[in-house]
Amino acid sequence: MAYFKIYYPIFLKFLSNGNKFIGHPPILKKSLINIKGSGNILFCEKNVILNNSSITFNANNSLIYLCSGKHRYDVSINNNSVFYVGKNNYFNPYGPKIKIIISEEKNIFIGNNNLFSFNIFIRTADPHLIYDVASHKRLNPSKSVYIGDHVWIGQDAMILKGGQIHSGSIIGAKSLVSKKIPSNEIWGGCPIKMLKKNTFWDGACVHSWTKEATEKSLSYPSDKYIYNTDKNTILYEEIENKLQTLSYAHEKLQYLQNLIQHKNRFCYKEE
Repeated sequence: MAYFKIYYPIFLKFLSNGNKFIGHPPILKKSLINIKGSGNILFCEKNVILNNSSITFNANNSLIYLCSGKHRYDVSINNNSVFYVGKNNYFNPYGPKIKIIISEEKNIFIGNNNLFSFNIFIRTADPHLIYDVASHKRLNPSKSVYIGDHVWIGQDAMILKGGQIHSGSIIGAKSLVSKKIPSNEIWGGCPIKMLKKNTFWDGACVHSWTKEATEKSLSYPSDKYIYNTDKNTILYEEIENKLQTLSYAHEKLQYLQNLIQHKNRFCYKEE
């Protein structure tokens, strides 16, 4: 089995065994790309910077799709899976990196303009098997994870199999997410619970603010971070079902390249 360890982008040109690099070479700062198996695709848009990161394809026929922005995480992807990271996400450059494990032919999808604190874990599997004593049926199937646009995830959070976080919401520090979180809400705790509805957040950082800046922040001048369902809204289940029908990494790449870019695309509101 071929095994590629890539410290410099130029070596992405020499992949073999059905593995491909497509797009614009990323900038690698203290980062490593490992590619094992066959039929895998790494796709990068312009202006992708991997900073103190590692990407590992452990098996076959998976796709990693990186949009423009600064990336900082360790990701391990296995067979027939997708890791998608949208545009302009903020990954905290201090403290432990995000750890991401994608298993059992599931996917992790991250939208645009999100804010990630440090020491976050995201994974699609437990990964060991749990069965019912009476029926001997498996109780813990793996599930994909979806995170929308403009989501803020706090320090030490864990996003586990089945976690779905919709646009505009906040996940508190040390929380565990394994369920559907609606848009424009604050959730926290372990087990997680809803703390406040009808909220939105702005990415400005208050650390060095003066009294004048604080006073100016007491009212927000627009509705740009308030999300509502409309004709452009798409359910995470629609994306997941489509990805599951596609057999090859290049087919999944084509589908994701045509995914809509619209403010309300990942909005979900409970009635």
